[in-house]
Amino acid sequence: MKTNLRGDLVYLPSDITLLDTGDPTAPVQWIKLSEPSVALMVKPNWNDENIYHKVHVKGCDWLVRTIDCLDVIERHREND
Repeated sequence: MKTNLRGDLVYLPSDITLLDTGDPTAPVQWIKLSEPSVALMVKPNWNDENIYHKVHVKGCDWLVRTIDCLDVIERHREND
């Protein structure tokens, strides 16, 4: 599994919860994704811990659990 970097695209499956970027132990706002989304990695391993990533999706920055982020990879096709 590759390490996510700032600026990478990540896939977020449906039915996961995103938290505001304040304190994840007491979030003020949260949303639950009703459909899969692609997000931009803002800060991998937020707060220098391997629990949350900070991502930009739906016009805002959110915290998402690291286990809920899947890599978006490029596949090279021969003879397109």
